[in-house]
Amino acid sequence: MINKFSLFIILFFLSSTTYSQEKQTKISYKVIDTSTKEPVVYATVMLKNINRGTHADLNGNFEIPIKYYQNAIIRISSIGYKSKEIKLSELKLDIVNIIHLNKSNNKLQEIVITTSKKNKEKKKKQKTLSGAQIVRKAIENILNNYPTQPHSYIGYYRDYQQPADNTYQKLIKSEKAIEYLNVHEGILESYDNGFKSDKLKDKKNQTLVYNYGINQKFIQDASLTIPYDNKSRKYSESVYITPLGGNELNILDLTNAIRNYDKMSFSFANIFKKDFINNHLIFLKETIYTDNTPLYKIYFNSKKHKTSYEYFASGYIYISKNNFAIHKLNYNLFYRKSKKPQYSITIDYNQKNDKMYLNYISFNNFFEATNGNYFKIIKTTFNSKNNTFKISFNRQLNFNTVTPFHKKIKIYFKNVKLNVTDVKHMETAKNTIIVYVDKKSIEKINFINESKNPNYASFFTFDITKIKDVNGFEIDKRPSIKLNQYRELFVQEVFENKKLPLQKNFVNKNLPLSESKITKANFKEAYWINSPLKKTKE
Repeated sequence: MINKFSLFIILFFLSSTTYSQEKQTKISYKVIDTSTKEPVVYATVMLKNINRGTHADLNGNFEIPIKYYQNAIIRISSIGYKSKEIKLSELKLDIVNIIHLNKSNNKLQEIVITTSKKNKEKKKKQKTLSGAQIVRKAIENILNNYPTQPHSYIGYYRDYQQPADNTYQKLIKSEKAIEYLNVHEGILESYDNGFKSDKLKDKKNQTLVYNYGINQKFIQDASLTIPYDNKSRKYSESVYITPLGGNELNILDLTNAIRNYDKMSFSFANIFKKDFINNHLIFLKETIYTDNTPLYKIYFNSKKHKTSYEYFASGYIYISKNNFAIHKLNYNLFYRKSKKPQYSITIDYNQKNDKMYLNYISFNNFFEATNGNYFKIIKTTFNSKNNTFKISFNRQLNFNTVTPFHKKIKIYFKNVKLNVTDVKHMETAKNTIIVYVDKKSIEKINFINESKNPNYASFFTFDITKIKDVNGFEIDKRPSIKLNQYRELFVQEVFENKKLPLQKNFVNKNLPLSESKITKANFKEAYWINSPLKKTKE
């Protein structure tokens, strides 16, 4: 029997709040791998001396406010790479500055476990830990490695959609590929009462919104932000996504399996503390270095009897060799033989002093939606003098697909079928056809008498099938649009031992972020929006 599962996340409408677009006050950069020339995704960028920064996006792009240009030094780092420091003043203002990162030297080494017996001389025994043993030690040390005291972090939040193919581009007749849709972003501060508290339920775990709105540089399509119905309008194949109350941040809080190590997170990590090792095959591949810090790279695959043969999960975890702190977790769930994941989660933590604090979290899920902008009839007119119907569509039709018309075009009057004798394409209106019916059909329905009824036109019905528009879309077929939905939070600054302030503007966890109160703060670009970048000159 196929095992069924549910991924519970919170989805709802996003309002059309907008924020004013600032003037061009930022410098653009792109981080790439020196060897492969590929972008270093989500590289961490810190302004040296003030411990505040940003992150590269999926394409390696990021921005820094121009006010830091003269004096600031940035430090770019990413797991598996040697960190690099750069003076901003040495870079150019009017281009996308390319920054190269070199990979660290990586190699697998043994770890030594020391065991002791009571009342006996201590003995040393060397043993290579397995991947599962390293993960178990990481779980056992969570409360030692992560903050149990109140703290907060200010970060850049965004959610957006990316088309998975060119269906949407064809649908809106765009000459350019569509990279981003429905981009919403803002600056938030999340207060966390510590890892011993419940991130979702504890009243001391709250969020303030300092800036939030729609980025008008990108296409907004409200039909794609509707809640999931898990049937036909908006759904993810074999993954149940429920439109429970709450807000967008709850999605990220829910899927953070490290922060929620003793609570349910997502399938099949489930309760990370007790289920992760049991649900996966875990193996150690290599040691990855970030500068001089060794991290074990642990790979995992789901056990078939846990996920069934319908699903397959895989990913990796970076765990410190020194103290078994989890630096990064990546988890991907695939359906059947699909090469692209149904959902993917990446959680990254950085060390500050002796504790690990959230660096960024990214959650994306694949979904399909039907769009109201489909090929359809928009107007019909009957001409009683020559027994013809003028039928207009919302798009230019491919007239070659009309034949055989006696099978594809059927017209009824009070459920009596009329005999279609010919169909012609209007030369002056490429979205319109003229349909001829024979005189006997009109006589059969006693049209002269029926036409005396002022509502007679409503008695005509049209059954038109299998004709297509010039882009190949079939009439009345709502095209399935395939997209990936992203929700991400990138921490810009961490505040240790910071308690919850006494104020009332906290985010209502049962409402979308768009309905949250904005807390005024005079940051003067201390924290900034790092929008997805369109292609620009490099």
